[in-house]
Amino acid sequence: MMPSLQLLSLSNNYLNGTVPATLCRIQSLQILDLSNNHLSGRMPSCWGNLPSLIVIDFSSNMLSGDVPMSLGSQESLISLHLKNNTLQGKIPMSLRNLESLETLDLSMNSFDGFIPWWIGESLSSLKVLSVHSNKFEGEIPLQLCYLASLRILNLANNVMTGTIPNCFGNFTAIAMHEQNGYWDYYTIAGPYLGFVRGYGENMKVYVKGIELEYTRTLQFLYSIDLSGNNFVGEIPQELMNLSGLQNLNLSRNKLDGHIPWNIGKLSSLESLDLSENELSGSIPFSISDLNFLSHLNLSINHLSGRIPTGNQLQTLDDKSIYIGNDGLCGPPLNNCSNDADELPKGHEKGGTTRKDDSEMVWFYSGMGMGFAAGFVGVCSILYFNDSWRCAWFGLVDRVYNKLWVTIAIKANQVKRKFLRNKLEGNA
Repeated sequence: MMPSLQLLSLSNNYLNGTVPATLCRIQSLQILDLSNNHLSGRMPSCWGNLPSLIVIDFSSNMLSGDVPMSLGSQESLISLHLKNNTLQGKIPMSLRNLESLETLDLSMNSFDGFIPWWIGESLSSLKVLSVHSNKFEGEIPLQLCYLASLRILNLANNVMTGTIPNCFGNFTAIAMHEQNGYWDYYTIAGPYLGFVRGYGENMKVYVKGIELEYTRTLQFLYSIDLSGNNFVGEIPQELMNLSGLQNLNLSRNKLDGHIPWNIGKLSSLESLDLSENELSGSIPFSISDLNFLSHLNLSINHLSGRIPTGNQLQTLDDKSIYIGNDGLCGPPLNNCSNDADELPKGHEKGGTTRKDDSEMVWFYSGMGMGFAAGFVGVCSILYFNDSWRCAWFGLVDRVYNKLWVTIAIKANQVKRKFLRNKLEGNA
């Protein structure tokens, strides 16, 4: 059975039946892609016979039962896709032996129990961890914080509890926006020069309110999705250190407290969904610093105060992204109460100027009356006080004499200069 076969890709067909155990005889096999078919039954348990396998993709079939323990013997495995099947049970502990694994996608199945702690300790090369839409419960294991290379984390739509770990700020690859080459495409050279076959990573991610499929651009995505669980507590300040994060979805939880005041530090953020929580307080003004933000949803919380404006935030004018926060005001919602107080002043600056005109009349009238009173007061003092009167007129005489002498001297100098120039011209 083709003992030298390296790549077997039968994806996107209408294959049915079970996955044949005879595949385990192809010891040279490196890439096995049977995704998007109608395969059913259990996965074969003979994986110990394929030492060269780097990619297994059984996603979008109808496979059932447990994940076989023997799958953990594939120590060279880099990518494992089992999403969108009817698999169940616990994640087998034997998978901790897959130390080269970079992509683990178990989403859209019926797995239950806790997220294994050993994922963070043993699978240190993971770049993608997606287990959304299962039945996982319990708290997020703190060991996940050891995944320094992680770029995509999706724990959405489970029944998990507890708080979001502060140490999520330790995801170095997201914080540093690391680009480590084309890790999402695995190639195999054929027998002819220049002939290359391969397998491209692909994943559907809920971003900007819709589900998007990423293929070759997956390597440029940095995303955290914890939506649809029962997480409580505040949003950790440490998350604000992830400056490369593009998608953050914490919606449909029970998070409380305030939105972090320095959320503007997430400078690469394109999509932010904090809807359907119990967040309170005002929306931080730093949110207007998110220049790449194109999707925002803060609806159904207990937020209050004025909605910040400026920069990219001005383009997000859909009222529904703020609905369900009775205390919020300002565009695109209703005006704030203090805006109503300022409104008549704005009209006065327009066509209705009676109040301004009357105030200006009183102002200038007061100035005239004050000048007149001051003048009369000075004259009265000079009239009734002989010493002040003599001093005043003496001062006036001295100033007058000084000015007259100065003007006369200057005039004489000008006259002399004029005559001298005239005589020199005649000569």
